[in-house]
Amino acid sequence: MTTAPLRWGVLGAADIANKAVIPAILAAGGEMVAVASRDPERGGEMVAKFGIPQLCPSYEALLETDLDAVYIPLPNSLHRPWTLRAAAAGKHVLCEKPLALNAAEAKEMGEAAASHGVVLAEAVMYRYHPRWRVIRGLIGDGSLGSLRHIQGTFTFPLRSESDIRWDPALGGGALYDIGSYLVNASRWLAGEPTRVLTRAQLRHGVVSDGSMLLEFNSPEGPVSAELAYSFESAENQRMELIGTESSLTIPKPFTAWHEESIPLWLSPAPGGTSRRIATPAADPYQEMVSAFADRVGGGALLPTEAGDAELGLRVLDAGHRSHVSGEWEIP
Repeated sequence: MTTAPLRWGVLGAADIANKAVIPAILAAGGEMVAVASRDPERGGEMVAKFGIPQLCPSYEALLETDLDAVYIPLPNSLHRPWTLRAAAAGKHVLCEKPLALNAAEAKEMGEAAASHGVVLAEAVMYRYHPRWRVIRGLIGDGSLGSLRHIQGTFTFPLRSESDIRWDPALGGGALYDIGSYLVNASRWLAGEPTRVLTRAQLRHGVVSDGSMLLEFNSPEGPVSAELAYSFESAENQRMELIGTESSLTIPKPFTAWHEESIPLWLSPAPGGTSRRIATPAADPYQEMVSAFADRVGGGALLPTEAGDAELGLRVLDAGHRSHVSGEWEIP
């Protein structure tokens, strides 16, 4: 694997880049080369804050810059076109989730990356957090018995009417923004679902409040998942994994960050009591960009490459069809 720092550019001056990903790139030993922003004031503030050498006047100009990789935190509807352009320019791509608006787009993007010899990964940062190694270890060592049921919620009130997540033209909606985390985790734990049933409430033409039922056929027997995602409900983020022997409660499964060492709860543990299980604190964004750099240098495949994103989007596609049909749909 290469030891040279990965040279990065960022398309857009999104908050997530400013607060999380650029600091993670720098902490992981990467080199920030350029930012392109359609808002020169915001872009200027970002390059000044981090000492980034170049503020490019356009996304096209950034892709002509001498760098190795780009991070794309643009609105969902822009993920496909700018990933395709970045791949054609020979840049590795870390793209925010959801990778695309549907599985067909994700497949096209993955094929384009492969044809140009670049790495493409979806920035599902929680997958890189070491606390999930603890979670999966508890499933793997039989602490839960056989997994039978998954319950998950990710909800918060999105009060700003001007937030781009309310815009259907930009790929807005709670299913894409936060439901995708719940679907991703359920698939990671139970495999690919065999059918999907959803309920949705719409606002501004996007899903504002929804729920999804998933059914799985695992080697150890059937598994079901009940997932709730909302821009209308009070803030709540948790998962519970219920097995034949015990259940595991996971507070804040997706956004644990920095110094947050958030315990898990196994109940009942041996002896009939609940057991508190410590988990490590970490910056999942830093873990993610470090793994991405290793992959570019010839290291192991990532858990969030385009193929995994495509499978997840098949589930979201089925969810959208179920919104309309009111029936079970097959991903």
